[in-house]
Amino acid sequence: MSATRSFFSFDRLVSQKGSGSHVIAGLVVLILGVAFGAAVGADFIGWAFAAIGIAIIISAFLMIIKQYERAVVLRLGKYQRQVGPGVQTRIPFVDSILVVDIREKVREFKAERMLTRDNVPVTIDAILRYRIIESRAKDSILNVENFNEIIQQVSQTTLRNNIGSSAFQDILSKREEINQHVKTIIAAEAANWGIEVTGVEIRQVIIPQELEAAMSMEAQAEREKNARVKYGESEVQVARQFEEASRVYENNPVAYALRQSNMLYESIKVQGNTIVMVPSESLNAIGFGNLALTQAYLENTKKAAKPHQQQQQQQQQQDKEAANPE
Repeated sequence: MSATRSFFSFDRLVSQKGSGSHVIAGLVVLILGVAFGAAVGADFIGWAFAAIGIAIIISAFLMIIKQYERAVVLRLGKYQRQVGPGVQTRIPFVDSILVVDIREKVREFKAERMLTRDNVPVTIDAILRYRIIESRAKDSILNVENFNEIIQQVSQTTLRNNIGSSAFQDILSKREEINQHVKTIIAAEAANWGIEVTGVEIRQVIIPQELEAAMSMEAQAEREKNARVKYGESEVQVARQFEEASRVYENNPVAYALRQSNMLYESIKVQGNTIVMVPSESLNAIGFGNLALTQAYLENTKKAAKPHQQQQQQQQQQDKEAANPE
């Protein structure tokens, strides 16, 4: 009951504009004013109170309806008409005026500790947006006792039924479809009460903490599996590229020799003092089987490394001089 009260207690569901009290107040002012004026012998006081009393009585025949309100007139308890905003007329003691707000409303509702189709306990927090149809304001007053309460109950029941027939993953991934489905069912019911449902939105899906931790571990394992699969696929692609390269080198020995030479150059171009062990088959393949060619290659390698060695020796000499200034 408390949840239901919180749903509509802050709203003035329907206000009733009285008229009989104005007539009574006007008559009292008129009679007392005339009597007081006659008692003191001041006619102008009597006329002033008489004017005020008459104005109050006339106001009892008038009512002001605001732009966002619609009024239903019941004459002797029977529906007479529906009136819009502005100054409207009524008959005191005969007409009852019921006024309803037609602005769009937003309400919260929940489905607590519901089991999904795959037995996952969830709590759903949602909001409902609706408004009274302007031309059918009388239906929201005459066809239902409390339209705020009944639409809240229908929304909560509909959401519970939908959650119970849906899988947990569908609730997370197909939230828009669930919103639309719940809205359609609620709108069909609310149409009998002159209410238009403008939207239903699931704001939050709450699950137990232990289940949330298990789902996090499952998601992490799934990501690791996908990473391993991607790595395996990349290895297959690299192997296919090597297989294709081997066919090129098999049919073109010159290209194979150039590739070996380039690998050797990349190995020794940075460190001049590095000793590189090169298989004799590789040297033969790139033309270094001949002793003269091999010697010439080694001489060129030494010349390339000599400037670097001299620079190191000069640096060592400078360090010694700096250490022994005498």
